[in-house]
Amino acid sequence: MSLADVVAFLNQNAGVLSTVFSGIVMLATVVYAILTASLVKETRHMRESQTEPRIEVTASPREEFVSIIVLRVKNIGLGPAYDVRFKLRGESQSAGESELIQDFSKSQFLGKGLRYLGPGQELRSGFTQMTKNFEGKIKARLIVEASYNSATGKSYKDTIPVYFEEFEGYGTIGTPHLYAIAKAME
Repeated sequence: MSLADVVAFLNQNAGVLSTVFSGIVMLATVVYAILTASLVKETRHMRESQTEPRIEVTASPREEFVSIIVLRVKNIGLGPAYDVRFKLRGESQSAGESELIQDFSKSQFLGKGLRYLGPGQELRSGFTQMTKNFEGKIKARLIVEASYNSATGKSYKDTIPVYFEEFEGYGTIGTPHLYAIAKAME
């Protein structure tokens, strides 16, 4: 096939070739539009996740006295939490659970809530002494319901279980360094 034959074929079929190439361009444009829409959606999701709060509630023994346990409330999200409210309840309504709720609720923020909890900010509740009523407390299963709002006004409600049986057999060896230093300086 010579160059003249190719040129003649293209001239004879110019309309069909133009339609085929237009279809290919249209298909590529549709695929590009779909990819752009998914990228916009993902970018919006990333922006929201970088400004949303996330409340974490955990039971934590004191470093210097492992028999004393507090509830740690921390905003582990990247955005501030507003109008934070807590509700503590026992899973089985046992005496040990009631005692823990009473001890932890001595901190006003658990009963009255917080207007603001910044990213990374942590608060500690009142404490409980596990050596008193150990059998009742170690079997306790608390449920903490935390509700709060983000800076954009989105509402969150988390149900966080806190189980104390995980502390059975927990202990430490030696004196914590900061506590030993403080005692030595006295």
